[in-house]
Amino acid sequence: MQVVLGILGFIFVMGLAVLVHEIGHFVTARKFGVLCHEFAIGMGPIIWSKRKGETLYTIRAIPIGGFVSMGTIEGERDIFPVDHEMSVTLDAFGNVTKFHYQPEDGEIRGILATDTLAISKELAVTMIVDGERKIFPVSREARYIDSQQKRELQIVPEDRMLEKKPKLQRLVIMVSGAIMNFILAYVLVLIVGFGLGEPVGHTLNLVDSGTPAYEAGLQAGDSIVELNGVAITSGELIIENIQLAGATPMTVVFERNGARYETIITPIIQGDSYVVGIGLGVVFERSFADAFRYANAQWWHGATIIATALQMLSTGEVGIHYLSGPVGIAYVTSHVAMQGFLPLLVFASLININLGIFNLLPIPAFDGGHITFIAIEAITGKPVNPKIQNRIAMVGIVLVMLLFVFTFFNDIIRLFYSQNYYNY
Repeated sequence: MQVVLGILGFIFVMGLAVLVHEIGHFVTARKFGVLCHEFAIGMGPIIWSKRKGETLYTIRAIPIGGFVSMGTIEGERDIFPVDHEMSVTLDAFGNVTKFHYQPEDGEIRGILATDTLAISKELAVTMIVDGERKIFPVSREARYIDSQQKRELQIVPEDRMLEKKPKLQRLVIMVSGAIMNFILAYVLVLIVGFGLGEPVGHTLNLVDSGTPAYEAGLQAGDSIVELNGVAITSGELIIENIQLAGATPMTVVFERNGARYETIITPIIQGDSYVVGIGLGVVFERSFADAFRYANAQWWHGATIIATALQMLSTGEVGIHYLSGPVGIAYVTSHVAMQGFLPLLVFASLININLGIFNLLPIPAFDGGHITFIAIEAITGKPVNPKIQNRIAMVGIVLVMLLFVFTFFNDIIRLFYSQNYYNY
């Protein structure tokens, strides 16, 4: 059951995060007139596809990541090599509407004399037909078709290429995925806020028999008000002060049925921490304002956790062996899913914040890498050579894949050889 929950929870959490991220890129790219070849969820082989207009919508076999394939300069370069034998299909006005990889598929057969990048720029193609040089106008919606491979790709007119858009539009396209993740993260905890309310206090939902708390007279339903003179406003403060006290007696003020009482508790050591034998529950208040206060606090808390973790990684305070990949996320998701749907939404919110921040880092092949190139262009006044960008992106992809493999095996080792895979 837990394995099934883990798989379903992982697909839900990661699928939702990736879907919203790619929608952000897709909507803004379309808004600014960039041609989008494919909108994909997942990676690897296509298991489902549907073409609508100029875009092919796909679901791929590996449920990790996704992408929006946009029209670019490099993408239009050498689709057909010059001197390649091919054929074209014309419309009633003599415009080329289809370029065929298989010469026998089209109406007019010949040798290509214009490179495909020039076709996108000029919207015209030169072919050698029966030894004669002919120029045909090309429709803006013309397609490259490979009937044997069952592939179809629309040409990208120069004005619809990503690189030809103003810097501000390209910047918006690149950051929109992360922004959508941040918005979704907030919406998810807002839903939880409406479902639970705002945490306004705590209560003891468990007092184990024979423990220091039980011997001191605490009961389920009590609320701790003070520990050693420190006012208690959250369950975290209780845990923190118990650890600070160690094995020394603590003065505890608690409430029961509106009345206050005082007792002494001496924590005992258990494993690596001190305990008194209580289980903590959270008291919530439900209101419209409470839901937003809860969402604000949870969103900021999630962002702070991730920013702190990145800072610790960058300074070497923690090593990369602490990083987790899909296996680790699936493992944690299964445990969170067992607690209920609302805790799963809180976890999904954290994943979205994580994905948003990670994608904004200046890593080649990720959104932050593209943003860095745009910034360089804004500073120098000229764009970075597309070929250089592609080479840097390929290096980034290789490094990310190596990190993916490392975290995968790291997760497996921790899963099978550690009894405390994650501590909560």
